[in-house]
Amino acid sequence: MMESSLTKKRIGILGGSFDPVHIGHLIMARDALERLNLAEVIFIPAGVPPHKQHLKQVDADHRLSMLREVIELEPHFSVSDIEVRRRGISYTIDTLIELRDSLVDAKLFLIVGSDTLVDLHTWHKQDLLLEMCEIATFIRPGEDSIGRISEKMKLPAEQQKRLLCNVIDAHRIEISSTEIRMRIARGKEIRYLVPPSVEAYIEQYNLYQG
Repeated sequence: MMESSLTKKRIGILGGSFDPVHIGHLIMARDALERLNLAEVIFIPAGVPPHKQHLKQVDADHRLSMLREVIELEPHFSVSDIEVRRRGISYTIDTLIELRDSLVDAKLFLIVGSDTLVDLHTWHKQDLLLEMCEIATFIRPGEDSIGRISEKMKLPAEQQKRLLCNVIDAHRIEISSTEIRMRIARGKEIRYLVPPSVEAYIEQYNLYQG
């Protein structure tokens, strides 16, 4: 008899460049943990994000190290280098397929922002992706309602209905890694935008300078 999805371990997957990881990422992960009743949230930094191939990133080792320092004392957060180790473009579907081998008894929740949900129709093998996990969408700053998000989506009605059932309006933190990199390059403070350990790490290795 197949194990009921109600008894499976519920695990959240939070992907991104994390260049660098900031307070907004951590608050979203905490909100997901509580609102989705998750046992764990796995942070997965991308190697080569398909929609950001033109952007230069700091070395993956730095991005991984910053994440590991941040979640060191958080028992419900972990970090995976699964996409960094894989060569080529980091397609989410490939990550989910690989995770399935080690998390056979888990129910996976892919945690995304509402901007990602709007672009989901452009994702690699998005039909298969929707079969392999639940997508939990957190409304980002600037999005007024589920109706507004629905208007922008370009997916079949049945898929839209399913996805919109998992839209969560939690803390809306208007912080971006882009803003943080720009502030550092201009010699401005990033205190309170990133955890103290990340600020210290960036200073130690002179990341994002000029």
